[in-house]
Amino acid sequence: MPLADLDATALTTAPLIAHVRARRKQGAGPATAGNDLTFLGTVLRAALAVRGDPVSPAVVSDARTACRELRLISKSRKRSRRPTVEELQRLDDYFSRRDGRSQIPMRDVMWFAVHSARRESEICRLMWADCSEADRTGVVRDAKHPREKLGNHRTFAMTAEAWEILDRQPQIKGEPRVFPYNSKSVGAAFTRACKMLGIEDLRFHDLRHEATSRLFERGYQIHEVAQFTLHESWNELKRYTQLRPEAVRQL
Repeated sequence: MPLADLDATALTTAPLIAHVRARRKQGAGPATAGNDLTFLGTVLRAALAVRGDPVSPAVVSDARTACRELRLISKSRKRSRRPTVEELQRLDDYFSRRDGRSQIPMRDVMWFAVHSARRESEICRLMWADCSEADRTGVVRDAKHPREKLGNHRTFAMTAEAWEILDRQPQIKGEPRVFPYNSKSVGAAFTRACKMLGIEDLRFHDLRHEATSRLFERGYQIHEVAQFTLHESWNELKRYTQLRPEAVRQL
C-alpha cells in the first residue's frame, strides 16, 4: 500500500484517512478497514515504548475519530439471521437436484455446517487423518484466532449427525481432505442458490449461527457447546446464539 512508503516518524492523519478510503474502495468493510488503524496503532505504540522511536501513536487515534465521523469505519454488525426450516428444506431440495451435475456435494456440505458449526474454510481443510471415529472428533488446523492463527490446531466434538455426513464422504486416493473443495467456491454456490430461490440476506456463515443455536436448544450448557464451536468465551459464543423459545428442549 502507498502508506508503506511513508516515514513513520513524520506520519500525519491525512495519509491514514486516505489509506482507509482506499481500503473501502477495494471492498473492505468498515470493521476491516478499522482494524488496519488498530494494527498501525499497536505498532506505533510498541515503537515508542520499546524502541524509543520518535513516533506519535496519537495520530492514529485522531485518524480513527475522523474516519468514524466520515462513516468510513465502524464496529462489525452483529448478525442474528438464522435460516428458517422452510428455507433449509428449499435449499436441500435445490442441492439434491443439482449435486448430481455439480463437483461440490453442496447438500452434504450445507448440512455438515449446520450440524458441526464449522466455517466453510474449516470444512474444506478438514483432514481424514484428523478425524477420530472412536471419539467422534475432528481437528481444525490453523483455527481462526485474533493473535495466534498459524499452528493453532484445535480439536472439536461432532454431533452424531455431523459424523454421519462425514462418514459417507468418498475417500479419494491421494487426497487427504474430507471435503476437497475450494472454500470460496462453496460460498459462491450457496450464495447463488439463495439468489435462485429468492432467499434474502442469508450467508453461508449464518449456518454457524444455526448450528450454535441448535446446540443450546438441545439443552447443552455453555461449556459443552464450546467443545463443538471452539469459542473461547461466552462473549464470543453469544454472538452466534439466537434461540427460538419454541425450539428449546423441555428439561
